[in-house]
Amino acid sequence: MDQDDPSGERPLIAALPVRQDVPVDALLAEVAALLAAGGLRTAGFLQRDGVRLEDLTSGAFYPITQDLGPGSSGCRLDPAGLALAAAAGLAALERGADLLVIPRFGKAEIEGEGMRGVIGRACELGVPALVGVRQSAEPAWESFAGGLAEWIAPERQAVADWCRTACAGAAPVRCRT
Repeated sequence: MDQDDPSGERPLIAALPVRQDVPVDALLAEVAALLAAGGLRTAGFLQRDGVRLEDLTSGAFYPITQDLGPGSSGCRLDPAGLALAAAAGLAALERGADLLVIPRFGKAEIEGEGMRGVIGRACELGVPALVGVRQSAEPAWESFAGGLAEWIAPERQAVADWCRTACAGAAPVRCRT
């Protein structure tokens, strides 16, 4: 979506680039705490230690990796753990949230699973979504978002400002899921 869209609609989805040199998980944790302290109801997750998701609503942890045994080189992502977390995210949105935080758009989302449905539901409800996007997933992200997302710098102030602005003006926009 063009940010100069004459309809006046602004994207309610922000993409945050996930890079090795940027501590995205620490950034998201800091911003989520700052926003919660300011009274915003934040749904979604923080990624902890690369192996589990922390639910921002309940504080519950969801393991998202599986032990494949010695010598295994396959993907360790646990689809069942990710599905449980996604269900919790959907439930949190239905109870009411001002913002959705998703730490990664990656392999599962590219395949149509993972948090893809949670992001789509947030869009349908008019809840702004902040999503970390792995570099390898950027083409799939662009296809999924359909021009309705904007990229923001992985800097504390830029992320916090986007979240506050998006939450202050949250209203349904054109949405494709």
